[in-house]
Formats: sequence, structure tokens, C-alpha cells
Amino acid sequence: RPRIPVFYGSQSVNLTWTHLIELSRRFPLLLQRQAPKNALLPHPVSWEKTELHNMPTPERITLRTIFNELLLLANLEKGLGYTLKMLAIAPGRSIREYLYENRQRMTRPFTLLVLTATAATFLTLQFIPTGEALWEDVQNDIDVQQLPEQVATLLHWFTIATKQYMNLLYLSSLPGLALATWALFRNKDYNFAEHLVINSYVFSMQTIFYCLYVPFLASAPWLSILLAGILTLYTLFAYMKIFDEKILPGALKSIGAYLLAQAISTFLLLLVGLLLFAWLSI
Repeated sequence: RPRIPVFYGSQSVNLTWTHLIELSRRFPLLLQRQAPKNALLPHPVSWEKTELHNMPTPERITLRTIFNELLLLANLEKGLGYTLKMLAIAPGRSIREYLYENRQRMTRPFTLLVLTATAATFLTLQFIPTGEALWEDVQNDIDVQQLPEQVATLLHWFTIATKQYMNLLYLSSLPGLALATWALFRNKDYNFAEHLVINSYVFSMQTIFYCLYVPFLASAPWLSILLAGILTLYTLFAYMKIFDEKILPGALKSIGAYLLAQAISTFLLLLVGLLLFAWLSI
């Protein structure tokens, strides 16, 4: 290839057109700096034309391209299908792989958690009464007028919050669940942060099952019983595989973890309610 002499101070270097094009793109002022008047420097326009001529033509933008870019933005382009498949059939092996072996193949736990919680929130708002609609159902079931004013106000706030902060309500039970499994499976040598990761994956799969059923729950309420059974069986299966427990002790510890998590969430909810009640009573 022909080479062009380029001067920088008292030094000169023979560069190819490819080098000149790359330098002009990265350092547009470098080649003009301290060059002698008689130095041969190609015009920048010719470099641009040459570079564009050598560049491959990009593919046309399609809906698939846009979808892949959205997945890439959420770090889901690679690993989502593998993650869901492995969490469904081998949760113990897949989560241990993420924790100790390879974190490139699995979708990150908190990314998956936020994605599934957002999908569940959207479907819940579409198919299940929330907010003011739920408040009307509450008023039909109980005589709100007979309640103390502060209690009625708190009840109204809570029902409205189910629509405005549904994502937070879905995620609020996760720390308590991680604390419960950490307490009951302490002999398995997982720290609390790893229990958060474990329960994020398990909770994400539970949420996916919920998303599959929620469009039909309003028209077929009996499906809620089936959904509860599926969620219970999957949770028992996942915990026994993750913590390498036998059926009976694993089931007892899993049920105990669930009950302890519910107790923690209920305690925190009551504590917040009492604080708000005291504030309203001032």
C-alpha cells in the first residue's frame, strides 16, 4: 500500500491511508499540528469519503432489531431463556452456577426481579380491582362508618397504595423472606446477600406463574386455589434443590421460612400502621 509522510514536530512517520483515516477520526487536530508548509496532507473530506466507502452497509432496522436493543438495554438479550428454563427444571444447579461458577449465562437476579414485578403490576392493574375500585369493594364488605376515623383513613390509604405502589408491595416481602431462609438454613453456609439472590430468583419464578394466571383469575376465581398449589409446590421444590435438603426436613424448613417471612412482613406492616395511627391522632 502507498504510504504518506506525516510530520509531527521534527519527527516524520510514514502512514497508510487506513492509519490516516483512523487518526483523523480520533484526533482531528493532530495531523495539522506543527506540520511544515510543504507537508502533503490529504483533505479531511477525502478521508471521510474513503472511510465511508470502506465501511460495511448496516442492516435495515426492523421490529426485531428494536426489540433486541431493548433487551440489550435491560441486559436480557442473552441468558433470559436459559435462566427461566434452568430455574424451572434445576433451580439449585442454576443458582449455584450464578453464585460460584459463571455469572454470564444467567440473567442478573435483581434485573429479572424488577422485570417480573413490573409485568405482574401491569397485569394486576388490568385485571384485578385496585385503588378506588378496591376501596368500593371494601366499603361494600364492611361498614367503614363504624370504624374510628384514623383506622378508616389508614384503610383508605392502604387500598389506594395498592395501585400507586404495587411494585413496592410486590418487592417488600423479599428482605423478610431472605432473612427467614437465612435463619432456617444457616447450616448451608450462604450469607444474607446470597439469600437475597436466591430468593430473588425464586420470587421471580413465582411471579411468572402469577402472570400466567392473573388474566383468568377474575372470571375463574377457583384458579386462585390452583395457583396457590403451584406456587407452594415450586417453592418447596426450589428450596429443597437449592439447599440440598431431603423431602421432609426440606418441606418443614420451607414452610417455616414462609411463615416466618409472613410474620416479619405483618409485624413491619403493623408497625408502620401504628406509627401512622399515632401521627393521625396528634
